[in-house]
Amino acid sequence: MPNYVKKAQADLDNGFDNGTTVFASLLQSDLPPSEKSLQRMTEEGFSLFAAGTETVSWALTVISYHLLTKPAMLEELTAEVSGVVDSSGQLPPWATLEKLPYLGAVVHEGLRLSYGLASRTSRIATAEDLIYRGDWTPKGSQTSTIANYVIPRGYAIGMSSAIMHHDERFFPHSHCFLPDRWLDEKKQHRKQLDRALLAFSKGSRGCIGI
Repeated sequence: MPNYVKKAQADLDNGFDNGTTVFASLLQSDLPPSEKSLQRMTEEGFSLFAAGTETVSWALTVISYHLLTKPAMLEELTAEVSGVVDSSGQLPPWATLEKLPYLGAVVHEGLRLSYGLASRTSRIATAEDLIYRGDWTPKGSQTSTIANYVIPRGYAIGMSSAIMHHDERFFPHSHCFLPDRWLDEKKQHRKQLDRALLAFSKGSRGCIGI
């Protein structure tokens, strides 16, 4: 990885790169020199490498396993994709593929069950108290309880995508691979489920690759 950083710097110096690569854009940015040191850039490179390869390969592994063990789903997906492949056998552009409802549902379900990071991601509100209002049903009870809590500023709060992705309110039978949960009665994507999908985190700390 250090050699990639050095090459990016050399390409910039020699006019071979105008900032189109990740390393080059960082190296020619207005970040302080300490943030552009070889050590710092190497660390960033390893983070991007891991985030862009291990997560994708694991998601594809999970999807492949479930499709191969569920022939009916594989048959439905194959039929849908085959319908947009021309006589040459070449796949169509991504713009066409992303409009295929069942393919999209399979991808979303694969992402739901292949958590990128299962650990909690913490956030700290430094300038204000947070007010939580909601309801919850105690274990063993059939009655929900109204909850109101004040979380003082400076306290860390966090959650895990694994917890959210197995919330039965959003994903019934959450441990099952069910692509159809992402489709409505018209076989269109159910956008309301997107807010419960945290495969790439949310907000300003969401995955840079999205």
